[in-house]
Amino acid sequence: MNEDAPVWRIPADRMKLKVARKQDDRFDFLVPLSRQAMDVLRAARAFAPRGPLVFTSQRHAHKPISENAIGYFYNRLAVRARHVPHGWRSTFSTVMNERTQALDRPGDRAIIDLMLAHIPDGVEATYNRAAYLPRRIEIAQEWADLLLDGFAPAAELLEGPRR
Repeated sequence: MNEDAPVWRIPADRMKLKVARKQDDRFDFLVPLSRQAMDVLRAARAFAPRGPLVFTSQRHAHKPISENAIGYFYNRLAVRARHVPHGWRSTFSTVMNERTQALDRPGDRAIIDLMLAHIPDGVEATYNRAAYLPRRIEIAQEWADLLLDGFAPAAELLEGPRR
């Protein structure tokens, strides 16, 4: 966890890309992390202080949680059929694109798509590899502020007795 550069790097070979791009680290995907995301990572690190993974599998401490773990969690919370983890992508896109229009920031539309790892078509995609990271960091923070306004910091949620 790099506190100075709060960015999660997803290797290209883990992304939905053409085979040739999967082997090229220039196509790694960067996810800017908000202050709140970093707070969650710091709090979660207390449960796995020595290993390379923050969110480990319950069965195997050397493996990450499964792709379906959050979906199973949602089912146990009784939100089945009302929300799925992938739904956060459409929620983010809808809310932030509406804000883009309301705040007269038309240039953010393409950046919002980039934040969702959508690759533009045509000549633009071939030549323009700009990451627009400074603006993506701002948008990620704006989104976190909207979602978590009034919530306690992550570490406070861990205080008190455990079952």
